[in-house]
Amino acid sequence: MRLLLCLVLAGQATGGEPERLADAVLAGRAVVVQKLIAAGANVNEPDDSGMTPLMVAAAEGHTAIVRALIAAGADVNGKDRDAITPLMRAAASNRVDAVKLLLASGGDPSARMRDGATALTAAAFGGYLDVVKLLLDRRADVDAADQQGRTPLMAASLNGHAAVAQALLTAGAKARAADAVGGTALRYAVAKGHADAVDLLSKAGAPWGDAELTIVAEGCHTDVVDLLIKSGGNANAARDGRTVLMLAAAGGCAGVVRPLLAAGAKVNATDSTGRTPLMDAAAAGSFEVVQLLLDRGAEPDVMDSLDRTALMFAELSRQDDVIDLLKKRVRK
Repeated sequence: MRLLLCLVLAGQATGGEPERLADAVLAGRAVVVQKLIAAGANVNEPDDSGMTPLMVAAAEGHTAIVRALIAAGADVNGKDRDAITPLMRAAASNRVDAVKLLLASGGDPSARMRDGATALTAAAFGGYLDVVKLLLDRRADVDAADQQGRTPLMAASLNGHAAVAQALLTAGAKARAADAVGGTALRYAVAKGHADAVDLLSKAGAPWGDAELTIVAEGCHTDVVDLLIKSGGNANAARDGRTVLMLAAAGGCAGVVRPLLAAGAKVNATDSTGRTPLMDAAAAGSFEVVQLLLDRGAEPDVMDSLDRTALMFAELSRQDDVIDLLKKRVRK
């Protein structure tokens, strides 16, 4: 009876193979892990993916197993093939207790993954405020940038985690920092339409201008365009000769068109081909935007460089309601 009990606890059913440490850790079988450690299992042996038992336990949040592995000599700062440590695994999975234990056991908050990112970057990306605060308390580099120049603040802003962004800013994160292609944390927030993060970063001194407005118009981010316009944004900002009104009209985005018009966007502006916002809206088949533009004085008879009118674009889009609306406005 005692032999059978030992076999079961070790994961060896009758006629089966002994349970591996990696499998017991993944399953969260703390008792079995303890017995395998006592039997001499290698606590630093990586699995087929290159992860050590401690990395797996940290990622899964098996805190008791993390403690047992550390006590048995597991390498707290060991790295897998991508230079990811147990602390990074725990941070990326929001395993608060595991993060606390790893930090208390010598886990390095400044260690970097192969791409240069840190545990703080991973936690900020996930929006894990408690983990972020723990790492900051251990003096993790608040502005640690990866190989592309992306910082934890940018990671938080990309996903709209305003509370995390605030914690990073309070800890001294640079709101004006730019990545390798000139993108700032605010631009990351703008690209995804995270108004709360945009507002926070703007107040923290993050720069923005015409480029951000064109991103907002193209992405149809209505809350953000209101915020930027009220903060003095240029309603006639342009990119490659295409105004923000054209970009919004082309996307049929009435929620962006409306505040742009109210802020003085030029309703009959043309690009290098003579195309107008009304033509863009007609081509998109957006009745609401076409109506808005016409009500603000858009000229339906204007022709582009190929002698096409808004009505012609509407006919190509085959939107009968838009066609009828424009026919009523075209001068005979």
